Amino acid sequence: MLYASESKDTELAEELLAWFLQEDKKECFAACLFTCYDLLRPDVVLETAWRHNIMDFSMPYFIQVMREYLSKVIFYNFVSELQPV
Repeated sequence: MLYASESKDTELAEELLAWFLQEDKKECFAACLFTCYDLLRPDVVLETAWRHNIMDFSMPYFIQVMREYLSKVIFYNFVSELQPV
């Protein structure tokens, strides 16, 4: 898991998630979501979790993703209001 995170390789991180599911290691799947957070694509995680009926294990990840996205939207909204038209 640490190797995948340090490699900065999205494909490797997603393959690791798939392997955890093949081995029925749901807790490792959840841990990998945070260890490789910056590498994983939310749409891939969502589809994978939904297909394997483990949305509960991925929900903390999605809460964090939503918080990050909302923070960016709020920031860009603030910046755009400061700029004169």
